[in-house]
Amino acid sequence: MSGQSPIAFESVPRRQALRVLLTLVSALALIAVVTAAAMRLHANPTTAGFVYLIVVLAISVYAGLSIGVVSSLVATACFNFFFFPPLRTFTIAEPANWVALGSFLIASLIASRLVVRARRQAQTAEDRRREIEALYSLSIDLFSATNRVGALGEAATRALSNVGATGGGLILFEGSPNMQSVICWTGPKEDEVEDLAAGVGRHHQTLEFPARGGRDVYLPLKLGGTVIGVLVARGSYTAKRALESVATLVALAVERERFVEETSHLQALRESDALKTSLLRAVSHDLSTPLTAISLLVERLRRRLSTSDLGEAVSDLAEQTARLHRRIENLLAMARLESGTFVPRPEPTPPADLFRAVREHLPLVVQNRPLRVEVSDDCPDVFADPSLTLEVLVNLVENADRASPPGSEVELRAHRHPLDAQRVRMEILDRGAGLAGEGDTARRGLGLEIARSFAAANGGEVMLTNRPGGGAVARLDLPAAKLVPAAEAPHS
Repeated sequence: MSGQSPIAFESVPRRQALRVLLTLVSALALIAVVTAAAMRLHANPTTAGFVYLIVVLAISVYAGLSIGVVSSLVATACFNFFFFPPLRTFTIAEPANWVALGSFLIASLIASRLVVRARRQAQTAEDRRREIEALYSLSIDLFSATNRVGALGEAATRALSNVGATGGGLILFEGSPNMQSVICWTGPKEDEVEDLAAGVGRHHQTLEFPARGGRDVYLPLKLGGTVIGVLVARGSYTAKRALESVATLVALAVERERFVEETSHLQALRESDALKTSLLRAVSHDLSTPLTAISLLVERLRRRLSTSDLGEAVSDLAEQTARLHRRIENLLAMARLESGTFVPRPEPTPPADLFRAVREHLPLVVQNRPLRVEVSDDCPDVFADPSLTLEVLVNLVENADRASPPGSEVELRAHRHPLDAQRVRMEILDRGAGLAGEGDTARRGLGLEIARSFAAANGGEVMLTNRPGGGAVARLDLPAAKLVPAAEAPHS
């Protein structure tokens, strides 16, 4: 996994054993030197005992408890052999010397243990202090580095460097552990890295492997019980607890960067919508004034030429001008809807009244084409804004009129929705060419998009499909008004 052979893995404990052996030999050599010096100086047992105790404590501090205990036993044996009579034997003649020798052994063992424990506690405290400082610096580094989108890889690389890793990187999941994106990586990257990262993502467990110069650790990045990626620290001696804290910080930084990206995207969308709304309002306003003047001039011209051959052409011009004027009014209404300055006010409205208003708004269509209205007896009222609903129907009828051959009938129907009793379906049916394919509505133009926008504002939707026998059907589905029971109706 780390690119080392089995022989290299086996050499690590061998080197450690050799190091321990050399340390032990050095400790015993030091005791031998102290013994020789004390004998040369003809030191008394008391002096020799204090010197041995100091040497044993020093060995325990620098070599550890195990070698300190061995040194205590060897120093006790030397103390007995060279300084308690009879000399050069392990025999002790006086009972008091037994007490002295036993006291020396106990004192050296206890002192060695206490010194080693104090040293370990001091080292642990120092390590924790350094870990806290490193984590604090890392948190500042991560969250300041991710103030700009895309800097997460740099921050993760610095995080690995702060924990002493010689390599590794950040891998994020895109939906599943098998869909991986390598944000950053330093050092060699073997093929099995992705498989190990996927295993960490599936099992939510940290993986550790021995490696030259430390160990390789695969840490899951968890957020809300979900693993969003893996932080790989290679060749690190840092404690697992500290590495897990680093992984938590990196996971928070990942979530923060995603939030920054989403916020930037939403801000861009809001600015785009605001610009679109401003343009619609500006363009619509600039077009409304000249169109109003054109409409008045066309109406005056139609009166003067009503008896001439040009009367029909002027009538067509008036119809197209009125249609364009309605489109502009629709665009202004859409801009007000999107900006929030206009809020739909739904109220119970009979479909028959809406169809009647459609006929009144399209007099030229009614003059040139038969419109048949059919409302089922059990059809409830729609619960929608009447003005917006009327604009939807007007746009759909205009589309049907343009798509139908001259003289063919356009039907307007209303009935309860066949699949949802809480909705009303209103249909406009024509006998035109129909749709080239299901969903092919581009040629229906701006009127259809306006109708869909207004329908959505009313809590409804517009659908277009082919009609059996030829033609198209435009369906407007809207919420049905709730009927008030007679017992609850207000008394006059």
